[in-house]
Amino acid sequence: MEITLIVIAAIVLTGAVLLFIRSPGPPTTPVGVQVEALTCEEPCERITPTVTVSWTPPESGADPTGYRVIRDDSPLQAAIDASELAFVDETVTIGETYDYQVIALSSEGDSQASAPLEATVPTPPDEAARLAGIYRVELTVESARSIGAAFGIENPIPGKSGTDRWAFSSICADDEVACPSTWSGLERGGEIVPSGTSWRGTIDGRPAQCGPEGRVPAPIDIDLRAVGASVVDSAWVVSAFRGTVTVSFSCPGFPPASATVAVNGSL
Repeated sequence: MEITLIVIAAIVLTGAVLLFIRSPGPPTTPVGVQVEALTCEEPCERITPTVTVSWTPPESGADPTGYRVIRDDSPLQAAIDASELAFVDETVTIGETYDYQVIALSSEGDSQASAPLEATVPTPPDEAARLAGIYRVELTVESARSIGAAFGIENPIPGKSGTDRWAFSSICADDEVACPSTWSGLERGGEIVPSGTSWRGTIDGRPAQCGPEGRVPAPIDIDLRAVGASVVDSAWVVSAFRGTVTVSFSCPGFPPASATVAVNGSL
């Protein structure tokens, strides 16, 4: 008690003023947190899935020295500068769903994490996929008449099967979504045109041999349907298709020749 009185007396005699400053404590939780998931930026010629997380500063507590974005309970990086109020997550996958939270950092401690917000990265429609790439194709003869070979199958008869590799090339401008394709290495003209998930067209196949010297056109009718799509080299492409291809021609002095083959292709 004596020591306490002496200290108080000293303060009174010297006119000293003692200021007690209370710590503001950790910042409160960031507010206005929003998430936006995108597959690509318009006009979407390249697939770049992202989720953008944005927020506004805490309403009270210590001033933030930075922020941390949490995805599915794991931090995406050590810290984001206090001047930044958004973060773009580029490590997401099409069709996947993620939970995001934001924490404010400070010298007084970290805030509580914001409530989880769910973001699902949208999947582009199959109709937007391009027919492009090298596909492994399974072929099965459906019908054949007066023809010695069709699509690599010798002496085709109904039910006979084979395999091949077909390459298709997209011929549209980068800012187009769906566009025609050509059948690389086989076609001599013509395009395969998309309509929804269907791909149809007539192209000029290799001329058919008619006798020792004669050759006649052998057009190929293509009727395919996309049954899957995926991202390949940042492009949204058909990953699998089903359908038929038909070749037909007529050699002078011989019955019309034709063959229809069912195809099942995949990257």
